[in-house]
Formats: sequence, structure tokens, C-alpha cells
Amino acid sequence: MTRPWHEMTALQLGSEIGAGRIDPVDLAQHFLDRSKSSPHGKAVYIALTEARAKAEAEAARVRARSGRRRGPLDGVPIAWKDLVDSAGTATTFGSGLFRERVPARDAQVLARATEAGTVCLGKTNLSEFAFSGLGINPTYGTPHIPFDEAAQRCPGGSSSGSAVAISRGLAPLAIGSDTGGSVRIPAAWNGLVGLKTTIGRVPVEGCMALSPTFDTIGPLARDVADANAIDAVLSGQPPADLAGAGLKGECLLVAETMLFDDCEPEVRGAVEAAIDRLGRAGAKIVRAPVPELGEVHELLGRHGNIVAAEVYALWGAEIEARPHLLYHHILERMRGGKAVGGAAVEAIRQGLAAIAPRYVARTAGYAAVLGPTVAILPPPAAPLEADAAAYTATNMKALRNTRLINMLGLCALTLPCHAAGALPVGLTLIGLPHRDRALLRLGAAAERALTT
Repeated sequence: MTRPWHEMTALQLGSEIGAGRIDPVDLAQHFLDRSKSSPHGKAVYIALTEARAKAEAEAARVRARSGRRRGPLDGVPIAWKDLVDSAGTATTFGSGLFRERVPARDAQVLARATEAGTVCLGKTNLSEFAFSGLGINPTYGTPHIPFDEAAQRCPGGSSSGSAVAISRGLAPLAIGSDTGGSVRIPAAWNGLVGLKTTIGRVPVEGCMALSPTFDTIGPLARDVADANAIDAVLSGQPPADLAGAGLKGECLLVAETMLFDDCEPEVRGAVEAAIDRLGRAGAKIVRAPVPELGEVHELLGRHGNIVAAEVYALWGAEIEARPHLLYHHILERMRGGKAVGGAAVEAIRQGLAAIAPRYVARTAGYAAVLGPTVAILPPPAAPLEADAAAYTATNMKALRNTRLINMLGLCALTLPCHAAGALPVGLTLIGLPHRDRALLRLGAAAERALTT
């Protein structure tokens, strides 16, 4: 029996389109109807681009019927985080400040995906200004993960709507951004694959900026093959060759510094079980400290949050003109950037420039560095909304592991590794800069070991 379309991967849907068994127009309508009828749809999508989706699906139908498909994702709907400009539709950055901001042109990544034949389904919710690892957004509604309906747990931020769109079957594939963990945290908390790309590999032109130094664009997907396929479109590079990928002979380093500190028992247990499976599949597992991770953490602790400094420099005038329109937790976090002066920012930049080469030298002999993507399980949202101290502490716990990777300019992949019926947990595979394709190939092998 054929699975429902909303349970299939993007590449499976594309294959069915190519074989003539799925009509792209019917497929787009299927996801539009699900999104409009779902009680979670309005919290997932800030806007559905219905007219555009139908027009693009019609064009994909013509290409499919005439044998002129543009690639394996031609005709496949994609959800886009609402910081990516889309011509004629407001790009809100998840904030009430930008409800009327309607760009005239698509961002470069959306233009590339459109040229590849994908169908723009809509613009997904996010933490306001993409500035939180939790995904709570009172302005547009907080999308909750489908794994514990009663507790209404945080979706992860900031690409919250992109993750929940997939986990609730409202899109087969989604695009997010990652400045400090904003692809990987929601991917981990929704049982998905998420790719944090190397800085500069995927263009950010036409995407609203949080921190220009560290902003990256990347996919959230059901599996590594889907992430690989859309990454090729976004980056303009050939896809990684996933055929025959295996773990035998691959040397993997389990980082014993920082990543496992204060890890919740369920997270540690799931990640250790996953590492054991990778070892049994043929990988050589080495455990050792990676002190550079701790050095980055200490550097930021001494001098402050460089991302906060950049976001306030970019948007401070906007937020101070109408602060009542911002979620108070985000407002206070952004205002914290005022205290991080130019001397502190320069000290952070110089510190990172000194630490990064030492990290590369220490880990260059390994295919990837392993650890938990996030050290905590997705927490219930309501208690955090009501308690500023709890919000701040939990947000930092969510971001702690992931932001170290951003600060060092690395690429990283998160894979789901939780047991069936348990809350989602992510295993992170950290790669060296510009080794994204090698990391995707390794991720495909690790995914196979974790799911067979």
C-alpha cells in the first residue's frame, strides 16, 4: 500500500512525479489543504503562498508531462523560513515590526530553488529576529512538536515553523537558517535531519540578517538524501555521492569537552547508544577531550555575545522606535547587545581566530566529531514564557553546543537517534569548514547504521 504523500520524503515524491504517478498540482494542493485545515497550520505558516504554489505546480506539471523536468525535486513543495525574501509576500522576520515589509525580489536561494522547479509552499514561523533557540513566538503563535501534545513542548529555534512543518506533515522539505543552532536545534527536537552549512557556502543575499558574520542557510529534511538534494540546489554545487557510503574504517572522535556537560540522562543515553551502533557498523570510535570547544565557551563568557552585539547594531534603531511590538524576552536579549562594545567584539574575533586553527589541527584526522546536538530534551513552552530567568537559562542550554560550531566556522549535521516513542534527540556530526559534502556522505552511512 502506498504511503500518504505527507509521510514520503521529498525525493520519493519527486520520483513519483517523474514516473507520472503524482501530479505536481495535486501534490501542492494536498499540502495546502493540510496546512489550512490543520489546527497547527497558522502557527507553522506565517503565510501560505497559495497562488504562487499553484502556478509553480502547473509549470512543473507541464515539464513532467513533456519529459523536461529540471531535476529530482522538480514539482516538490518546500516551506521557507520567513526571513528569506519572496517577491510580493511579506518577509516578517517573525516580528510585528515587519508585517508590511514586502520585497520586490526573491532571495538568491529561493530563486535557485525556483529555477530547479521546486514549489514555494509558504513562509514559516520563527523565533522573532531568528534570535532564540527555543522557538517561542507569541506574535504569530508557537508551533509545538507532535511528540507530546499535552505538554506543548518547544519546537526549537529559530527555524521552528520549518521543522514543525515537516514533523506534522505540512511540508516534505523546509529551509531554515543557522547562526547559533537555528537549523540543528529544531531538527533535533522534531526528529529530523538538519544541515548547518559552512559560512559563505550558500548565499544569504535577500535573507534578513541576524549576524552577518555567522548567518548560514540550510535544509531541514526527513533524511540525509533529501538534505543532500536540496543542499546542491541552494549551494550551486554537485550533490554528494551517497552511493555505497559506509562507516568501515572511518575514524570518529567523541568530544569529551563541553558537549556532554550537564546532559539530560535521556539525551546522553540516546547519543551513547547511537555512538555504539556506529562502532558496531565498522567505525573506529575515539574518545578524547577537545579543549578548544571549552575555550570558545569561556571566551564568550568573558566578553559577551557577539551575535547580540551584531543584531543590536543592525536593528537597534528599529526596535527602540517600537519596542512594544517585540516579545519581551527577545527585546531584552537584543538590548543585551548594547553592553558588548567594540573592544569586546574585537577580542572575541581575535580569540576565535586563534582557537579555530588549533581545533582544525586537533580534529583533522577524524571524519567527524560526535556529540549531542542539544544537551536537553525539548521543554514545555508555557513555564518559560512566564519566567524570564527560566527562559534565559533554558535558551542558553539549548544553544550551548550548537553555537560553538558556528563560532568556529564549521559545518555540522544532526541525525535523529532517539528510540521509538521517546522524545526526539539529535546526534551531531561536526565537520571541518567546506567539508559539507563529505559530511553528508558520512551522514548517509551513519543514518543507515542508526535505522537498520
